[in-house]
Amino acid sequence: MQCTASNIPASSTCYTQPDITTLKAAIEIGGKVSKGNTKMPGSTFALDAFECNVGSRLANVEGSVCFKCYARRIQKLRPSVNMGWGNNQSKTVATLALDPTLWQDAMVFQINRMGYAEHRWLDSGDVPNVQFLASVCEVARQTPNVQHWLPTREVKTLLAFIKQYGADHIPTNLNIRVSAPMVNDKPLSAFDNVPQVTTSTVHDKHNVPHGHTCPARTQGNACGDCRACWSSDVANVSYPIH
Repeated sequence: MQCTASNIPASSTCYTQPDITTLKAAIEIGGKVSKGNTKMPGSTFALDAFECNVGSRLANVEGSVCFKCYARRIQKLRPSVNMGWGNNQSKTVATLALDPTLWQDAMVFQINRMGYAEHRWLDSGDVPNVQFLASVCEVARQTPNVQHWLPTREVKTLLAFIKQYGADHIPTNLNIRVSAPMVNDKPLSAFDNVPQVTTSTVHDKHNVPHGHTCPARTQGNACGDCRACWSSDVANVSYPIH
């Protein structure tokens, strides 16, 4: 039997770490890093929106930022997207349990191959566990010329990560942006003293946004030259509700 991250459990005794020398091997091991769309620059990595821990609960709460989840709608409408993000989820969880350095190598290989200055984690889905955050930090360290942005609603997981590894484990080229759970909420304050953790909020037309307002809606639904989401110097980004 050939051992791969997709077909053996972490407890298997036949596992030997493969070398990642091709894009096909990297995708098979860690899931697929994608090219950004017309709105967003750089590369991206998505997980299954239906596997979010916090988001799956918020999706049933009217007035939450996840109540009309765009990623979930896309997965329902496009079987190929649903399959791709589901594969990313399963490969990520399996490989991190088997060998975190292998998943990190797969991500570094693909991000470097893409060659962009920015990378966004989790344009769908959310942080599955503490090991994922630790591995994203390592990927960022190994791609120092890329600015990384990771949005999340998994506050408890992030707090557990900081308790286990320390806030200084987050490299300076990674900005973790924590989202408030409800539309028109104030920015969360739990990470005020963590330099590489910032916040985001969602506002409707009846409320004043907090901090920097995402300009995409006024410039063709595109980031344009704005890179606020990636910057730890921007304390809060407020997104107009869809």
